[in-house]
Amino acid sequence: MTAKTTTHEPADADGRTETGPSRPRRATSDRCLLYQNSDAHPAHRVFADAVSADRRHFETGERPPEPGGNTERTVDRLRTAGTLPAYETVIAEGSAPLQTGLAYKLRRPGTTLIYLAADETFYTLSERPTRYLWRALEPLSSRLLDGVIAVGRDASRWARPYIGDVPTAIVRPPIADEKYDRLASLTPRSPADPFTILSAGEAKPANGYDRLALAVERFAGTVEADVRLVALGAGHDEQPYAAMPHVVTPGFVDLDAFADWFDRASVYVQSSRGDAFPVAALEGILSGTPTIVTEATGVRELLPARQVVPPTETGLFDGLVALSDLSPTDRRSLGSDQRSLVTDLTESNQRERFSAALEEFT
Repeated sequence: MTAKTTTHEPADADGRTETGPSRPRRATSDRCLLYQNSDAHPAHRVFADAVSADRRHFETGERPPEPGGNTERTVDRLRTAGTLPAYETVIAEGSAPLQTGLAYKLRRPGTTLIYLAADETFYTLSERPTRYLWRALEPLSSRLLDGVIAVGRDASRWARPYIGDVPTAIVRPPIADEKYDRLASLTPRSPADPFTILSAGEAKPANGYDRLALAVERFAGTVEADVRLVALGAGHDEQPYAAMPHVVTPGFVDLDAFADWFDRASVYVQSSRGDAFPVAALEGILSGTPTIVTEATGVRELLPARQVVPPTETGLFDGLVALSDLSPTDRRSLGSDQRSLVTDLTESNQRERFSAALEEFT
C-alpha cells in the first residue's frame, strides 16, 4: 500500500514545552523502529540505519539509550502509541513492540506497519497465558499489518497463527563487520584435545545453557580427551552450572579474546529452547567451527540434519557424540565447507536486502 504523507507536529527536543504538559515529539525521519530493552539488537540497528529510521522505545517513546529498559506495562504501550509523532512507516522489533504498533496504526491508519519477526515469543506462546490475547488480536493484526520481515522461515511460521497470513519477506541478520573480518580470517582447526565446546550468548533460560552443561558432563565421561564448555557472555558465572567441573565462564570478552576462543573451539553449540535466528550461531559457522543448533533455532534451515538436534540434554549429548566421532580432519573439512552458507551475511548486503524488502511493502 502507499503510505499517507504526514506532517510533523512541533515540539522541543524533549517533546515538552517549558510550562505545559507533554506534547508529541518531533520525528527526524518518516520511518520509526520500535525497539525493546535499552536499544535495538545490533543487527536490527543495522536495519534501522539502512532505512534511516528513528529508534523509539516501544513503552516510553524515548530514543536510545533507555537505561530503565522495558516497563512491561500495557498502559505504557498504549500511551506511547498515542504520543509518538507522525511516521509514514513503523517497524515493530518483536511481538511486544507490535502491540504498540497496532495501537499506533489504529490512531493513524495511513501508516505502513511492519512486524520485524526476530524473536521466539510466538514459538513459546502456547505455554503462556498471553496466547489468548494474541488469538483475540489475530483479526486486528491481520487487518492492520502491511507486511512481515522475518529473519528466517521459522520466525515467520511461528507468528502466522497469531497475526494471520500477512505478506512476508525473509532477511537474515548480518554479522557485525568487525567480528566478520576476524572470524572469516581464522583457519579452521577443531582440535581434539582439549575438546572445546563453545557457546556465546546471554545467561537466560531460553538459551538452554543448563541443559548444555548437563550434556557436556555426560559427554566428558565418554571420551579420553580433556573436555570443556566455554560459555561466553555476561551472567554465566552466577548460574549453578558455572560450578560444574568442565564449565568455563570467561564472561563478556573483547574482540581479540572472542576470536581466540573461536580459534580454539572444537565445536560451536547453540542450545536454545527457542531462538529465531541467532547471530552467534552464524558466527560459529563463519569461523569454520562445526556448529550444532537445536530444532528450536532458526539457523537449522542452513545446516544438515546431523547438526540439528532436539533442545534437550539427550539431544545435545547425541549431537556432541556425532561430531566428536569425526576425525579432526573431517571436522575441519566440514567447518571449512560450511562457511559459504553465511559469507554473504555482511552488514552491507543485509542493509540492501532489508531496504529492498521494506520498499516492497511501502
